[in-house]
Amino acid sequence: MSTAKNQSQVIGEIITKETTEGVILTVPTSTNVVAGQKYWLVKQADGTLSYHPVNDNPWWNGDYDDIDFRAELDKVGNFGLETPVGKELRPVNNHFR
Repeated sequence: MSTAKNQSQVIGEIITKETTEGVILTVPTSTNVVAGQKYWLVKQADGTLSYHPVNDNPWWNGDYDDIDFRAELDKVGNFGLETPVGKELRPVNNHFR
């Protein structure tokens, strides 16, 4: 089984439990899901259920916490702030191309 970040992994077999509020699917602690996290539940046409984090924004969920963006910009440059040069500055019929 692969444990790469963007690949699926079989965690185990889960048995549903009935409560007065509905049916519960237990999330094993090995998944590192903590109480209080919000998920979208999607049911596929074939009955497959998939859970997706509601706020899976890498800027807020910690994925980018260890990246030094200033160092990355210094290394590769900030191409969006460069002055355009070349034919794209030449007007054609009073319009720029």
